[in-house]
Amino acid sequence: MKLIKLPPKEWDELTPEDVGGRRSEKTVCIVRYGGFGDMIQTSSLFPQFKKMGYRVCVNVTERGYDVIKSDPNVDEILLQATDQVPNTCLNEYWSRLTKCFHDFIQLSESIEGSLLVIPDRTEIIRGKPVLIKGSPRYNLSKEELHEQCNVNYMERTHDLAGVPHEFLPKFYPTKKEKKWARKTKETEIGSNKVVLWSLSGSSCHKVYPWTDAVISEVLKKTKNVSFVTIGDDLCQILEGGWDDEPRVLTRSGEWSIRETLAFLDQCAIVVGPETGVLNAASTLDAHKIVMLSHSSKENLSKHWKNTTALEPDYYEDFCFPCHKMHYGFDTCKRDEYTGGAMCAVNINAKKIVTAILDNSK
Repeated sequence: MKLIKLPPKEWDELTPEDVGGRRSEKTVCIVRYGGFGDMIQTSSLFPQFKKMGYRVCVNVTERGYDVIKSDPNVDEILLQATDQVPNTCLNEYWSRLTKCFHDFIQLSESIEGSLLVIPDRTEIIRGKPVLIKGSPRYNLSKEELHEQCNVNYMERTHDLAGVPHEFLPKFYPTKKEKKWARKTKETEIGSNKVVLWSLSGSSCHKVYPWTDAVISEVLKKTKNVSFVTIGDDLCQILEGGWDDEPRVLTRSGEWSIRETLAFLDQCAIVVGPETGVLNAASTLDAHKIVMLSHSSKENLSKHWKNTTALEPDYYEDFCFPCHKMHYGFDTCKRDEYTGGAMCAVNINAKKIVTAILDNSK
């Protein structure tokens, strides 16, 4: 795999040589910035283009690179720093970039901004606040947004790329990472079945407030299950109280995203909100239990393998599925008792317990 790093120049000073030059072989450039889940979804395109005889170049930022740097279907990675090209200049940048490739697939805001509408927000770009204008659709009624946005994310991604609906989003661990995952399972868990619980996602509505209750109930009802909880450093707060329980391994802030994704092959069940971890598990044999928030089953899990997709029990009087991006509770409806999002609070804990027990026999 060839890695091309954009030099630290202003975007309008970049030359064709800085991005690898004009390709002589038939090469497609696929542009996708964003989080881990975005890149996992995009990975479904790579083998499609390889089948058609293309070299595959992916234009990403650091987070995306970390996920796909071992993907055998990627020939080149064009890596740029986050916000190296200001959002307001991206269209001009892509117009220049497209001249170096035979085909150019631009997927930024193909889901966020299109099927998950965004509010106005301020971002710090190169040390200065920049207002990012959102969608005028943000204030449409729930019914109007649902009609416009209830489209499967994978289908939309493949349609934009002009490839068939053959979905294979996948993370490719290295041999060393596979060995680490097997050893970790053997030494820290043993023969028990593993339930990997992704504690939170990138937004305030992607935290489940009844996690402790579910884990406690499952531990009481079966002896052959162990839990591994994962997340970022902040998720260590959610792991409080489980340090002395041998069947709960708290690994938030300890495992990297690549270690977490490599460990998926050792799991019987993967639980969590709409996160990159659940997306990476979507085509694996492990049973998935996903707590839906701003997405519907049609949006997210329609093509997932072996999945229980849970909606909130009561949502007629609030917003699920809202089809919106949220950057805080100023736009997301909050439950006063738990402090969590209404959609998360109203997902029935008993259904998660039942799904875990039924799939761990």
